[in-house]
Amino acid sequence: MSTSGDAATWDRLTDFYATDLELRPAERSLLERFRGQWQKVDMLDLGVGAGRTAYTFAALARRYVGVDFSPRMIDQAQRLLGEDSRTRFVVRDVRDLSPWHGQDFGLVLFSFNGIDAVDPADRGVVLSEVRKVIADDGLFAFSSHSLHALPLDAGFRKPSVRAPLGSTYRSIRRTLGLARENRHLDLEQAWQRGWTLVRDGAHDFSVVLCYVSPQHQVAELAKAGFPSCEILDMSGRRVDAQAPGRDPHLFYIARPSG
Repeated sequence: MSTSGDAATWDRLTDFYATDLELRPAERSLLERFRGQWQKVDMLDLGVGAGRTAYTFAALARRYVGVDFSPRMIDQAQRLLGEDSRTRFVVRDVRDLSPWHGQDFGLVLFSFNGIDAVDPADRGVVLSEVRKVIADDGLFAFSSHSLHALPLDAGFRKPSVRAPLGSTYRSIRRTLGLARENRHLDLEQAWQRGWTLVRDGAHDFSVVLCYVSPQHQVAELAKAGFPSCEILDMSGRRVDAQAPGRDPHLFYIARPSG
């Protein structure tokens, strides 16, 4: 099983993401961290998708570059926000950020677990590429699925009142699919290795994502030149890498300097 790291997969999901324009709580913490400084911040937004994060940050940053390897996603972001001398959207694979090497971005964001669609063997490549484009005093923020969330919660979801039959069918299908995935998980090996690949039900089980342990992720960051890292849960609260709770994904804020 490999990750869902091809552009065609995400092209097909553009319409699903196009209506979502809200920042997540952990992402909103960036607004406070750069309060009073945004007019000086150059931002590189990786895996920008249909423009969810761009909707907020492109208006704030001095310079904003949104990157995604899905042409259809980038087209949607361009239609949503347009481009000008401050704002650009570029189709690009995040494993090669060479057009921006040495440009010293003050903030690099890779939101909504986008890095989990990258093959595990290439996650270190992505981190190394980010180090080549970020300022020494810059901040790299990204989210990633957590091994602490496994096994998956296969509990049955209550049907919706508006569509009881259809939602009941979807809930049953989801419960059976997650139970099947849990049976296939080798958690002992996953913890030894630091990661595993999972079909967690996202987009009707059509995508495969990487789940990592926080300890493994912090070690990967340090190896790539980010020795300083803090971790937030989904509500934006700081957590310990050893005991972060069962949130499906965590938000990492890393710096090249300590």
